[in-house]
Amino acid sequence: MSVVVAIAGAALVAPAAAAADDPQGQADQYYAALAERAAGTTPTDAQLQANVEAGLAGEARAYASADDPSRFVDGNLVSDAVFFKGDAWTATQLQTFLTTKGASCTGATCLKSFTMTTPAKAADAACSAYAGRVGATAAQIFAEVGLACGINPVVLVSLVQKEQGLVTTSAPTQWMYDHATGWLCPDTDAGCNSTPDATGFFNQVYGAAWQFKQYGIDPSFNWFPVGKVSPVRYNLDATCGSKQVAIQDKATAALYYYTPYTPDAASLASYPGEGDDCSAYGIRNFWMLFNAWYGDSTAGSVPATARISGGDRFATSAAISAAAYPNPGAGVKAVYVANGLSFPDALGAAPAAVKLGGPMLLVLQYGVPASIMTELQRLKPQKIYIAGGVNSVGPDAAAQLQTVAPIERIGGGDRFETSRMIAANAFSAPVATAYLASGLDFPDALSAGAAAGAKGSPVILVNGGLTDADSATVAQLKALGVTNVKIVGGANSISAQYASSIQSQGFTVTRLSGGDRFATSFAVSADAFPGTTPATFIASGTLFPDALSGAAYAGKIGSPLLVSRAGCIAAPGAEIALRSSTIDLIGGPNALADQVGMLSVCQ
Repeated sequence: MSVVVAIAGAALVAPAAAAADDPQGQADQYYAALAERAAGTTPTDAQLQANVEAGLAGEARAYASADDPSRFVDGNLVSDAVFFKGDAWTATQLQTFLTTKGASCTGATCLKSFTMTTPAKAADAACSAYAGRVGATAAQIFAEVGLACGINPVVLVSLVQKEQGLVTTSAPTQWMYDHATGWLCPDTDAGCNSTPDATGFFNQVYGAAWQFKQYGIDPSFNWFPVGKVSPVRYNLDATCGSKQVAIQDKATAALYYYTPYTPDAASLASYPGEGDDCSAYGIRNFWMLFNAWYGDSTAGSVPATARISGGDRFATSAAISAAAYPNPGAGVKAVYVANGLSFPDALGAAPAAVKLGGPMLLVLQYGVPASIMTELQRLKPQKIYIAGGVNSVGPDAAAQLQTVAPIERIGGGDRFETSRMIAANAFSAPVATAYLASGLDFPDALSAGAAAGAKGSPVILVNGGLTDADSATVAQLKALGVTNVKIVGGANSISAQYASSIQSQGFTVTRLSGGDRFATSFAVSADAFPGTTPATFIASGTLFPDALSGAAYAGKIGSPLLVSRAGCIAAPGAEIALRSSTIDLIGGPNALADQVGMLSVCQ
């Protein structure tokens, strides 16, 4: 049997010196130092094993109503709004709960019947003053410590169950009470600290609550920074490896400092049983207990996640427009429409739509889908701009559009000329910055559309395989008064010679690129949005239509649009998303799984 017992890391010592870029090393050194300070008697391996197995057995009985483990999000275990809600349950509610869950236990040693005299605690940076009480029940201790330290008392209840099975066991022992929350009980051979101020039920409950708050105060706890992606081990055994986790909030960081192992796939799949030799169960069991007993642990999470989608690419385009312009009033100023099956003309239309004050919608060459007609009628645009020639949006489609509003076609002899014409129509000099993207390979331009829209800049498509910048593009840049050119994509998209040729014309050139389309998307977004944003939009990096209309919405509210893999997001993208208030998935679950919105990091 391979069981990893929970860990508590009290702030007794600062971590030994470790490289700043080695967060796991910092964690290891901290716990090694803590173990050296631990004192007192250590239970035998058999006693530890029995306690752990008793706890797991109790949890298995309690988990009948637990939430589906597939909802487990490694970087968002508990929201700050839930975790730090010190008044979540009253002592009366807690007593009823303990009585119900401890129905099989009889006698004064049961947690539901437990009483003790608790000491007074002075206020400090972590907790407000706690008044001691004669004959305090376990329920009163949970409630009053929770209030004093601002920790949800159900967190503390779940913790004593996860550690010792005290809530449901029918045979509690003094050792279980003395080490109820695992505080100062690291997963090392040194065992548990058994000094008087560390043992005993009250000390354990108060110590754990204090410790959770201390993690956010003591700067030495810095290897799981909020808003960053950090490695979290699967097990005390370093050979089991680690997982890259996007730490979303202070509560999640606190739980990982206390129990620094994330469950592996085998642990989650085997719940409530055992996984493999590298499985750990502390975080898994706490999460399942808390969700079963309290409810949704992630309620009130920031960023919140939403999905904007429809039955097909056209309905999704209409849904994005409706989200961007929920109350059009007398009508929006303009709407751009482009072919939803052939994408080049739409790439430059998104920032132009933002500039002129309207959405970008997708249509067919030979007609306008019903979902788009309905949305156009709701929007009541003053004008509809058709991006592309008759081979993109034909006369029949144009005739339908004209029943809603006056139309103007913006189309050239090819995609490159059309993008220049769209830029010239929507933007007036001076325009400080323009984005150049390949018109032959579309992914790079998707994120550029949102960035350009937010910055009031055009996206111009070019033939990046040329060795010299074409004169038409140079002329358009100069006509717009552009001084800075951002080249989107690597040399395979827009050659070094092309970039050098642009620079030789007097423009300041910056290349935004990465090793693939996803990394390029992150580079564009990080450049345009270095700080917090209202939202992060995420669209498929392989199924392009959803991102076309999404770019116009993102640009409108000054937010990035990232392209992502279908089932996970790369670490840089996760960190961009963590700077937002909301995460908006564009398209259905076949394009992007829910795990992307949960910021499940690609390993």
